Amino acid sequence: MNKNYVSLYKSGKFYNAFGDDGLILHHLIGYKFVEYKQSVGFPESAFGKVKSLLDDVDISYKVYDKDILIEEKKGNNKKYNKVLSEALKKYDLEKRLIRIKDKINNFSAEDLEKIIEGIESGKDNE
Repeated sequence: MNKNYVSLYKSGKFYNAFGDDGLILHHLIGYKFVEYKQSVGFPESAFGKVKSLLDDVDISYKVYDKDILIEEKKGNNKKYNKVLSEALKKYDLEKRLIRIKDKINNFSAEDLEKIIEGIESGKDNE
């Protein structure tokens, strides 16, 4: 399937975007991507902001309430994959940084001091 639009699903007073669509919103707006749900959610009050941003980036979107299409906006078909590629790269970097932070948290203060000194002295030699 060659998808080229963001799908937004209304659920009560919230909207959700799943999978790649959620990653795109995480990348563009900064909404938290919940990995175990593979989704991003946002309140109904932010819907206008999300639509406006998608319009600015020129990405097509479809809005559903349950399984009924309630709104659709056509954008540039090539933008979806371009922004998705950027979103995947950014999300991968974020996950790598979290893994590094977790490792750093397991170092003793003495070990961290040695690592920091090594990094700082390396910069001074350049």
